[in-house]
Amino acid sequence: MCTNTIVRKTLFGVFLIVLLASFEANPAHTQSIPLNQLAIMQALPQEKTVDQVRKNIQVLKGLPDSQLFPVMNFIGDSLGVHCDYCHVIQGVDPKTGRDIWTYESDDKAAKLRAREMLKMVLEINKTTFGGNQTVTCYSCHRGSTHVARVVPLPPIDFTLPKTDGKTPPRLSAEQILTNYFKAVGGQDGAAVKAIVYKVTVERSQGRTNAVWQQILPTTQEITTKGGDKYLAKVTTPQGIVMQGIEGTVGWVRDSNGSRELSPGELAQVKQNAALYQAIKITDEPAQMRVDGVEKLGDRDVYVLAVTLGPRKTRKYFFDAQTGLLLRRITTTETMLAPLPEQVDFEDYRDVGGLKLPFTIRTSGLAAFTTATRRFTDIKLNAGLNDDAFKMPANQK
Repeated sequence: MCTNTIVRKTLFGVFLIVLLASFEANPAHTQSIPLNQLAIMQALPQEKTVDQVRKNIQVLKGLPDSQLFPVMNFIGDSLGVHCDYCHVIQGVDPKTGRDIWTYESDDKAAKLRAREMLKMVLEINKTTFGGNQTVTCYSCHRGSTHVARVVPLPPIDFTLPKTDGKTPPRLSAEQILTNYFKAVGGQDGAAVKAIVYKVTVERSQGRTNAVWQQILPTTQEITTKGGDKYLAKVTTPQGIVMQGIEGTVGWVRDSNGSRELSPGELAQVKQNAALYQAIKITDEPAQMRVDGVEKLGDRDVYVLAVTLGPRKTRKYFFDAQTGLLLRRITTTETMLAPLPEQVDFEDYRDVGGLKLPFTIRTSGLAAFTTATRRFTDIKLNAGLNDDAFKMPANQK
């Protein structure tokens, strides 16, 4: 357990931007890096590769360092194991109460076998399937250290009559988006109203030691207006922390005063702020393509896909019956595996003529990045002054 005041303040300062940007206050982790930090990290110029930063890297040379821990999370999820399956822990730091990891150690046989498997996957994707990244660790392991070799019995009887229901009619991307805008309450009407959210946040596995308990939020209030105004107010044991966007300017205010966000921070905060707009499509509709009809639970959904960059894509899943957005998945391709981020929108209710989700779930590859936001109250405030979104002046 860490009781040093300087350490606590340092951790809080480093964590502040990610806390507000991701809204569920995903803590930084000694074995993992939340996927929603990738945009900030990748915005930094000339990012070093993992073999330039870390010791004893033999297979993943050339991988950007910011992608290493998400890739490791992907591998762990694929095999259903934790980091210590391959990596060595050398006791506990008595000052912090945290595990001491020796990642460069080759003492465990599982790590040596893992290197062989990584080489195999990279070679398969390089020399087969047209050079596309088709095979990953999950392709064979499916959450287990054992690979299935035998088909389960009894077999499927393909002579039985099919019971599939009717397939929804084919629609263009423009038609799917038009239905979505109508279902929400109209694109124009949603853009001019301020929306005020009060929320509680549940994490699947949050940090429980004393340090992190002191910086996790207890109450949160989010206000959005239009597509360029955002205000987050988080109450923590250290006091109230605020973050805002007003036009092209982003800012944060805590006990140390106010400051503007860097371009990388602002880009990430804007991405998260979009979750609380009535219209949750931030990508260019003209660039979207229909990716087919799928099942999401028992619902038929239209899937729209958009390419965000050379190695990043996003898919939107719209309820074929109601037109509402049910899921968004953003995938970043790496040299070994795709890294997905998922957002689910549930429990839509009418709020002043707008259809808004009262539950938003975000999921990453690390368990602690998975969070559920439950809105205890959502109100429209047509009279909210735009000055509320401006950066507060520092007190002299």
